[in-house]
Amino acid sequence: MALIGAGRPNLLPPGTVLDERFEIKEFLGAGSFGAVYRASQLVFGVQMRNVALKLFKADKVTARNMVDVLGDAIALIGLTDDDQCPAEIARRLVPIYDIGVLKHPAPQAYLSMKLIPGGRTLDDAVRRWRDAGGMAIETALRFVRQLLEPLAWMHTLETPAVHGDLKPDNVLLTRDSEIVLTDFGLAGRLPLGSVGGAIQYQAPETLLGGVGGAPADVYGVGLIWYEMLTGRHPFANIGTKAVADGNDRAFVHAHFEARKWPMLAGKHPGPSGEEGRIIPPAEFNQEMRDHPQLEQILGKCLSFKESERYPNAKMLLDAIDRYARTGVAPPEPSHPVITPPSMPRGKTPEALVGDVTALLAGGQNTAALAQAEALRKLHPDYVPGLLVLARVLTKNRRFRDAQSVCADAQTRDRKNPECFEMLAEIFQAEGQTDTAAGLRQQAVKLRSVRRI
Repeated sequence: MALIGAGRPNLLPPGTVLDERFEIKEFLGAGSFGAVYRASQLVFGVQMRNVALKLFKADKVTARNMVDVLGDAIALIGLTDDDQCPAEIARRLVPIYDIGVLKHPAPQAYLSMKLIPGGRTLDDAVRRWRDAGGMAIETALRFVRQLLEPLAWMHTLETPAVHGDLKPDNVLLTRDSEIVLTDFGLAGRLPLGSVGGAIQYQAPETLLGGVGGAPADVYGVGLIWYEMLTGRHPFANIGTKAVADGNDRAFVHAHFEARKWPMLAGKHPGPSGEEGRIIPPAEFNQEMRDHPQLEQILGKCLSFKESERYPNAKMLLDAIDRYARTGVAPPEPSHPVITPPSMPRGKTPEALVGDVTALLAGGQNTAALAQAEALRKLHPDYVPGLLVLARVLTKNRRFRDAQSVCADAQTRDRKNPECFEMLAEIFQAEGQTDTAAGLRQQAVKLRSVRRI
């Protein structure tokens, strides 16, 4: 993926000693903020331990802005050293040993961290699966959960902390393919023009120059999750002309506008964005076709508006865990949960209703109809299944069929207010507003009776 402003730095040769404190051993990588080396930390000229040493570019981090830029990293050092961080969370956060400014051979801000054996990042795992059309769902979910665990803890602290620079390169992998997070808060605390390649993983509100909160981290997780499932970034080809022209401002603007796209099903396009939509992962990853609710959870992470995303990583982790446990994603506030009869094998009726609802929300009306009709055959007496079929038929403008299905539902539960609300929805879609209003009033009365 092309990056604006990312160039190979002037590398320090092995053997270089900085302030008699660090001896450079090996160059590990470079990013928007500087270079990372494997180095030996020295005490009186004797090697104490190997570290990952991040040397920041002089125009990014200085003695003047260090506290602002590295504020979250500094706060996390205190929290992890103060036994406030559970052990299972601490193992997901790279231990930071020291932060400061080296004076020789020239003033340069640095951050030394634990060296994670393996030398791999999540980007390496994404590349490995790219040719296969993306990771298996189970593999991607394992990585996403490991990524969300420390973020959920950070977001729910008494004084919440955010990462601010989530991207595959900042997610380290141990030799056992366990995730460890690094580079806290950097991109979110620097001027936008200095962000460089990190732009591609920023939430829309931070692209406008603001400091993102927890919902911005949720957006970053969504982008990484999408890339794991599909082997590609959802905005892979956005701003290519700006990259060619070296125009950072146009690159940012192109990405901001692309963030407004909905995730909608359609015919498989050519280049990304040809149809002005985020292409659902199911169009790349065949396994995702059986998990429309999981796709809906991901789509919510990538909502343009902060208020439409999960408010923090804890809420997203809870949604994923509930789906993994029950096959049912948490409902939106306007859709109350109706507990179905249990099914020992396969998906529960409630899970199937959730799949239909997710397909419908994603614009896949034909697939939703096929699923709803299959659900009716499997569970002909399940009222929520009949009502979701009526909703799909209404979306497909088959109003008479929808009324017939509602009537079928009412024979099974005559005093169910949901039946009257669905009928109101049908008549409203037909333009019969007075009839719809009357049916809604009946639904309100039935709800009042049920509460008594």
